[in-house]
Amino acid sequence: MVQSEVSGICFTVHPVTKDYDQMIIEAGFGLGEAIVSGQITPDTYVIHKKKLTLLEVNVSEQSLAIVRGAKGTVHKKLNTKVGSKQKLNGKQIMELANLCLKIESHYRHPQDIEWTFSRKKFYITQSRPITTL
Repeated sequence: MVQSEVSGICFTVHPVTKDYDQMIIEAGFGLGEAIVSGQITPDTYVIHKKKLTLLEVNVSEQSLAIVRGAKGTVHKKLNTKVGSKQKLNGKQIMELANLCLKIESHYRHPQDIEWTFSRKKFYITQSRPITTL
């Protein structure tokens, strides 16, 4: 298991507005389990796909992170100073957006992509088609 610094989900089509020109990246500290299980509200970043510009940044305060422990996962409390920080910077957001667009192009269908960031590198842990469009 990767010791994730930040993890999240990318929808290569805006899942709420169904705008095919926008993608959303959700990000939280630690493993993606906290986002998928609804234990935290992630940061959200909206990107214009064709222009590759950041349209919106919503930073959410995170009070806990799920991290890798010796015998599984551990819930780690985050103080306000750490938990209120933006999870990915602009450069990282654009790097991940480009990677996710390549995956969408490969599969020729909008994707729901789970990812993690560790040691200055993104890892894709899962990609599947968005079925709710």
